[in-house]
Amino acid sequence: MQEVSQWVHIATLIGALVALITLIKGVFEYTRQGAQKRADHFFELRKRYKENEKFMEIIALLDNEDPKVAEIPFKQRRDFLGFYEEIAIAVNSGLVRAPVAHYMFGYYAIKCWEDENFSGDVHKDSAYWALMSSFVDRMKAIEKGFEFNNRDYRF
Repeated sequence: MQEVSQWVHIATLIGALVALITLIKGVFEYTRQGAQKRADHFFELRKRYKENEKFMEIIALLDNEDPKVAEIPFKQRRDFLGFYEEIAIAVNSGLVRAPVAHYMFGYYAIKCWEDENFSGDVHKDSAYWALMSSFVDRMKAIEKGFEFNNRDYRF
């Protein structure tokens, strides 16, 4: 009888061990899938950014500090700012890490927000631009204390 009880304990222990290994594997797979979804979301944002001809036109004007950027229709400038707000939401939601957003998008978010030719008729103090303003402040803070660390650039 004692021998049967011992085998029951061993079987229970093996069952618990298999369950633990399965749980660990499940958590690992869930984490990997989460990283994959974050990466997919990031690459989709990046693709939309790079393939938008109007955005590339705005970027070229900003790079050259060309006052002609003020001639870009407000709707296109608003869409450009709105894109950065999408990035801000992605950062706030944990879909994109703040250092990645800074490295890939922060420069032009700051540049367009501070360029008076670009943002002259944007009511930056409006509650409707609070997310953009906050995002730019966050990007500036990251820029100010920037130290490259490869571990920051992952999903």
